[in-house]
Amino acid sequence: MFATGLGSPWAAPLVDGIGLLLALGFHRNRAVLVLVVLTCASLAISGYVGAEADARGHDASRMFAPWLLLLIAAMPERGLFARRNLALLALIVVAVWMTLGAPAHVWTPLRNALPLGVLPWSAAIVATILTAIAAALCVLRWMLIATPMEAGIAIVLAAAACALLPSVPIEGARMALTLAGLAAIGAILFASYRMAFVDALSRLPNRRALDETLSRLSGTFAIAMIDIDHFKQFNDTHGHDAGDKVLHAVAQLLRGTTGARAFRYGGEEFCLLFPGWRARDAEGACEETRKRVESTRVRIRSVPAKRRQGQAVRKIDAADVHVTISIGIATRDARSESVGEVLKTADQALYRAKSKGRNRVVSK
Repeated sequence: MFATGLGSPWAAPLVDGIGLLLALGFHRNRAVLVLVVLTCASLAISGYVGAEADARGHDASRMFAPWLLLLIAAMPERGLFARRNLALLALIVVAVWMTLGAPAHVWTPLRNALPLGVLPWSAAIVATILTAIAAALCVLRWMLIATPMEAGIAIVLAAAACALLPSVPIEGARMALTLAGLAAIGAILFASYRMAFVDALSRLPNRRALDETLSRLSGTFAIAMIDIDHFKQFNDTHGHDAGDKVLHAVAQLLRGTTGARAFRYGGEEFCLLFPGWRARDAEGACEETRKRVESTRVRIRSVPAKRRQGQAVRKIDAADVHVTISIGIATRDARSESVGEVLKTADQALYRAKSKGRNRVVSK
C-alpha cells in the first residue's frame, strides 16, 4: 500500500513541491533548481499538463531533464538570481513551453535529437547515463569539500536516474521521483541542522549544541574547558589559515578522548563533557589527550600577518608545528551546582592551569 501511494499521480508533484519550498526557505539554491526540474518532470508524467501534452510527458522528462540536471550539478552554489541560475531557469521555461505548445513538425525531430540522438542507444538509456553522471559530479564535490548537501543532491539525482531507466513503467518513475523528493527534503533538513549545531571548521558540535545537551542532562557529570596555549601569537606568526588547520587538528584529537563528547566552545576554546563522570575520573582521560596534543605535529604553510609599509614580508614557509593545551575540569552532581556554575568553575580551573604555566590539567 505504501509503494502504491508513492507511485500515485499526486505523490511526486506534491513531495517535490514541498522539497522545492523548503529549499527556497533555507536558500539551498542548487537544490531549488534541481527540484524545479524534478517537479516539472513529475507533473509531466503524472497527467497534470493537459491531454495533448500528457502523451509527451515521459518523452519530455527524458529529453530535457538530464541535460538540465547535468548543468546544475556542474554549477557551484550561487545566489538564486545569479546570471547562470537565471539562464538555467530560462532554459527550463523553454523546455516547458516546448512540451506544452510545440507543433508536431517541431516536436518530432526534437524528440529524435534529444537527449543525444547521434548515439545508437535509446533516449531512455542516454537520459539515465547523463543523470548518473550528474550524480557522480555531486559525489566528487562532496568528497572534495565534504558538504552534506552535495551528498543529498547526489542521492536525489541517483533516484531521478532510476526514474529514467527504459525498463521502468510510468508508475515506477513516479515512485522514483517521489523518493527523490523525500531524499531532497531529508538532505535540506539535515544540512540546516548541521549549520545550526555543528561547527564548520572543527566538525564538532558547537556551543548551541552544548547548551542543548546540558539542558537535557541530569545527575553527575564532569566538564573540561580547553584552551589552545598562545593561540593569538600563533595566528600572528603563521597566519589564520595555519591557525584554522591547528584548530581542526586539535578538535580531532579531542574527539578521541575516552568517555567524553567534544564541543567547540568558541575561538580557540573547546569543551569536553563526561556524562556520569567526576572530575577526578575525567582528569586521567584529559591528561592522555593533553599528551597526544603535545606530541602531535601539524604540517602548515606559514603566512605571517601583513607587515607595515616598508617592512619586508617573509616568504611562505612549510613547517611542522606543535601546540599545547591547558585544561580545567569541574564536576556537577545531582545535589549541587547548576550547569552555569559548573561551567564557571571549569573556566576558573582553566585559568589556574594557564597561570601555572599552561600545558597542564587542573581539576577543581
